[in-house]
Amino acid sequence: MKSILNQLIQLQELNFAKEEQKASNSQMPLAQLEKSIAKIRSQLPPDVADRYDRLQKRYPLAVIPLAHGNCSRCGLAVPANVVNAAKAGEQLQYCPHCGRFLFFPDTIARTPKKKFDGNRPVEVGIARFSAANLMVPKLAATTREEVISELAKALGEGGFVEDAATVTELALRREAIVSTAVEHGLAFPHVRDVEGGGLTFAVGLKEKGIEFGATGDHLSKIFFFIVIPTPATAFYLRLLAGLVRTFESTEARKALLDCEKPDEMWKTLAKLTKDTIP
Repeated sequence: MKSILNQLIQLQELNFAKEEQKASNSQMPLAQLEKSIAKIRSQLPPDVADRYDRLQKRYPLAVIPLAHGNCSRCGLAVPANVVNAAKAGEQLQYCPHCGRFLFFPDTIARTPKKKFDGNRPVEVGIARFSAANLMVPKLAATTREEVISELAKALGEGGFVEDAATVTELALRREAIVSTAVEHGLAFPHVRDVEGGGLTFAVGLKEKGIEFGATGDHLSKIFFFIVIPTPATAFYLRLLAGLVRTFESTEARKALLDCEKPDEMWKTLAKLTKDTIP
């Protein structure tokens, strides 16, 4: 049964990768994604595949991790026997409230819940999702794995994630399914289904470029590492579209890549995204 659950999780990741390609307006061919989706679906038992299809029509995510005994999407408590069965992995389990497939994650990424400061002004634009201490203008990394690890470390040191190593591991698993690199030297490694906190991203620059899996052997130079709580999954696609729209411009990419310091990079990013990320 674990093999079927793993197939469902991979199928969902591929479907979401397809939506990411659409949101980023990527010109990369979707044929391979479609082929992989069809292959995995054909391997599922017919009743499981049909249930997945029905759920997909209703929800962006049909396969959901348990979190502290609750369905991490609808937020309602799940009976203990269902939680224990999901942990054992002997048969598929469903949320009794929303009907989604449930699984017990072997690793969990968490973001600390920030305390609300009543005197703090309302944040707008990218200030809702990032900060100057999450800007890395001169990445030391030379590989995809090192880029993800370095940006995860920045998130951890900034207090935005609890365990940078776990976040790194989960992001690399996601990259193994299909690369998050798109055109114009951009890449969007990310981790979804994170517990607590809000949608947050760190940004790293590598002017020489790094092989990140883009088609045509193109190098990636601007990296947005995004941590996505389950409730923010749909909004993430809008953020992704806004960032891609911003950096379709050669001038915008050059302005960011020319930054030497985190504060300069932050101000430049805020200015460039003023109209694309309200």
